[in-house]
Amino acid sequence: MSGRVSDISLAQNAIQYLQTNLSDLADVQNQAGSGKKLTKPSDSPVDVGTSLQLRASLARNSQLSTNISDAEGWLGTTASTLGSAVTQLQQVKGLVLQAANGSNDQNARDALANQIDQIRQSLIGLANTQYDNRPLFGGTVAGDTAYDASGNYVGTSASVQRTVAPGVQVQVNVNGDTAFGAPGSDVFTTLAQLSDAIHGNQSLTALSAQLDAQTQQVQTAQATVGATQARVDSMKTQNTTNASTMQQNLSNVEDVDMTQVLMNLQAQETTYQAALAAASKAIQPSLAAFLQ
Repeated sequence: MSGRVSDISLAQNAIQYLQTNLSDLADVQNQAGSGKKLTKPSDSPVDVGTSLQLRASLARNSQLSTNISDAEGWLGTTASTLGSAVTQLQQVKGLVLQAANGSNDQNARDALANQIDQIRQSLIGLANTQYDNRPLFGGTVAGDTAYDASGNYVGTSASVQRTVAPGVQVQVNVNGDTAFGAPGSDVFTTLAQLSDAIHGNQSLTALSAQLDAQTQQVQTAQATVGATQARVDSMKTQNTTNASTMQQNLSNVEDVDMTQVLMNLQAQETTYQAALAAASKAIQPSLAAFLQ
């Protein structure tokens, strides 16, 4: 009887060792197939915790990247629009200089004034330029325009900000009264006054100086946007670098060394085959002895 118990124990031990080797082989095969060394929390609790932290950091960094892209859109559209406004105001300056020529008759003055009227309407259109269905120069206005058809400011001046780095926010908008002047003394009022003065053959000296100041104001707003763009570009570069570093750290924690895994796989297969051969030799005589 003692011989039978010994044989059975030997067979059980062989089977248990075989199952252990098979489990180890399956783990290595999973690593080779997935390229990951962390498939369940018990694989390495410390590494799993680090992996979760890195993934959370990557998610936050990805949100910052989205914010940066939105900021770039706001700022780029604003800079382009202000550049177009400056160009048109410079055209008005040329028309004013022509109108100041005393040799102009009424028809010539009317033609010049009409051109200024057309540019004024075009500038109102530029001042109502939208980004992402929001008026660029309207602040936080609920409507879809910053200026009405007559050139009156209907926006709500306020800062529109985007978080572009941890703890770092930038203002991405320019309010209409900042770029084009406060209501009542804005560029649109000046252009209307210039048109009337040219039609009436009045002095243009004061209004021309006022136009120069307001053109400078638009240029200043454009320069401010340009400086903010440079800052956002810097944050974008840092964001990209951070993402690359975090991704590499995550790879170091989660990803396997494929060369090492393939070597381990070969070793585990060899061990399993040896265990299988040993188990077959142990189990056959044990069964035969048990059946006698």
